[in-house]
Amino acid sequence: MVVLLLLVGGVLADRPAVAREDDPECARWRKVFVAMPSGTLVVERTGKPPIRIPVKVAATDEARWAGFQCATVGEIRTTVILFDFGAEVLGSFHMRNVPAPLDIAFVKASGRVFSVLRMDPSPTREYGPMGAYRYAIEAGAGFFKDKGIAPGHRVQLDEGSR
Repeated sequence: MVVLLLLVGGVLADRPAVAREDDPECARWRKVFVAMPSGTLVVERTGKPPIRIPVKVAATDEARWAGFQCATVGEIRTTVILFDFGAEVLGSFHMRNVPAPLDIAFVKASGRVFSVLRMDPSPTREYGPMGAYRYAIEAGAGFFKDKGIAPGHRVQLDEGSR
């Protein structure tokens, strides 16, 4: 199971390092994860054709808090989540109960990727860029390298999405 918690101007509640199957919060987060709207992210890469990536869009507080919480390893391998904060924010992501590492890309309001990090499972570590961002994009570890996505590339949600 996966738990990804976002810290933006708040404190992370004390949680066990591993989620239990009977954790009542998992039902809540699974429901939110499944209900996230789908969209298509268009990535413009330097010197290469743009690529289109199907994403789940987390644009509400509830969806951003849910993220990959209680997701399966298979869902992590096959799903990309675009977190949209509506404006640039400062904050960090916190992972717990994560069975596999994730990659996260931070994107300015202009659509430019400015940081890509790997997030390893940890009950206490926080992950964040050295600056404000409007979007964060999460995927299984190695995703951005495999797709050739790096800082400086531009991303945008396809207008037909949401």
